[in-house]
Amino acid sequence: MGASYFPLVAQRGSVLLLTLMFVVMFVAIFMGLSGFIGRSYHQAVLQSQDELAFHLAEAGLNYARWRLAHNANDFSETTMPVADQFTGELGSFTVTMAAPQPGSTIVDITSLGRTSALVDREVTLRARYGQPSLARYAAITNGDVWYGGTIRGPVHANGGIRMDGNSDSLMTSAQETYACQPHHGCASPYDSKPGIWGSGTTKSLWDFPVTPVDYNALTLDLLGMRDAAQAAGSYWGPSGSFGYQMVFHSDNTYSVYRVTSLGPRVWSWWQGAWENVSHDVGDSTLLSRQAVPAGGIIFAADRIWIRGDVRDRVTVAAGVFPDEPSTNADVILNGSISYGGVTDGSRAFAAIAQRDILIPWSGASDMMQLDGAFVAQKGAFHRRYYPNCCGAQTHRLKTSLVRYGMIASSGVPATAWVDDSGNVVSGFQGGEATYDTNFLYGPPPYFPASGRYEFISWEEVQ
Repeated sequence: MGASYFPLVAQRGSVLLLTLMFVVMFVAIFMGLSGFIGRSYHQAVLQSQDELAFHLAEAGLNYARWRLAHNANDFSETTMPVADQFTGELGSFTVTMAAPQPGSTIVDITSLGRTSALVDREVTLRARYGQPSLARYAAITNGDVWYGGTIRGPVHANGGIRMDGNSDSLMTSAQETYACQPHHGCASPYDSKPGIWGSGTTKSLWDFPVTPVDYNALTLDLLGMRDAAQAAGSYWGPSGSFGYQMVFHSDNTYSVYRVTSLGPRVWSWWQGAWENVSHDVGDSTLLSRQAVPAGGIIFAADRIWIRGDVRDRVTVAAGVFPDEPSTNADVILNGSISYGGVTDGSRAFAAIAQRDILIPWSGASDMMQLDGAFVAQKGAFHRRYYPNCCGAQTHRLKTSLVRYGMIASSGVPATAWVDDSGNVVSGFQGGEATYDTNFLYGPPPYFPASGRYEFISWEEVQ
């Protein structure tokens, strides 16, 4: 009788063991699921706080832009709380602003966003804003112009443009049609031509007529430059002779010479008249060799010849006051002016002439390099026509002119002269021009800026 109970006890024990296993498995799954849900929730909270911190940092950048528009000289650090009308305080942002370097308009802004709920959750954004300068063209002319060769960068003329070269950027003219003159290869009486015409490529980038550019805005404040140079100890008064020659050296110094005599006179043609005149240095006397001024400005109340190796950011200006047309000062480019291949914006040169920027007869390099901005405020950027006779033939032809930067010319610019067949008979036989994009927000010292601050770039700092 007793042996008949054993199977029933064994069956009950198996059920209990199986139930216990299911309970353990359920508890393990529940604990794992709870941990996963908890971690997911925690991660979602952190992600939400990170996203909120990002938006707070973004709000800081917007505040910095607003302050630049309303108080452009205030670069102080600012911390401000940010609140919501329903949930209260969300967090804060801290904005730091680095003032532009001399000669630049670029402001570096850093904004740190921090939430109130989790103060250790931070996001840092960095942005750059800049005020565009007037040095925004590879070439800008107040009158008509004729281009050959290759030009890279935007070009504008308030007059008409004959374009027989290659270009890769927008070319604009303020004229719908204009009277093309004989020195641009047109017949006399003057032909009527479209605002931009010629055999040049990329006609899809030609745009005319457009709103004229106020060339007077490029008339930089020579009096202000003179005063700044006087304060910096880099002002040169009237030479008492023919002017000054300035030579820049690769050790960031420059030498100043008094020009005591001119080179030989030769016949040349310019603006409808022949002249027997010299624009070349004959004899000169060394006056000083000194460091390029930290303020970036050199001023001479006389004519200046310039050449050499520029290793800093500097503007050289020439002007005579009172401002009379008969005494306006010229800048003569007496050889190449080079950055030494460094084009990151750390080197920027400008030559500002009260009247003309000239390239002389014998002083010009055969393969001439001009790095920088060259502004002829009341005259023209040019090299005169030298005939194949009368002693002028020796230097009348040069091989090439390569420019990196910009030119601004009130009068008609000219660096090559051609015959009826299109052959270069005086000046540079080839060349190209490339715009220095650093000039838009980081022009040479004392170039004016215009308009509002514009967004350049931003990044999240890890």
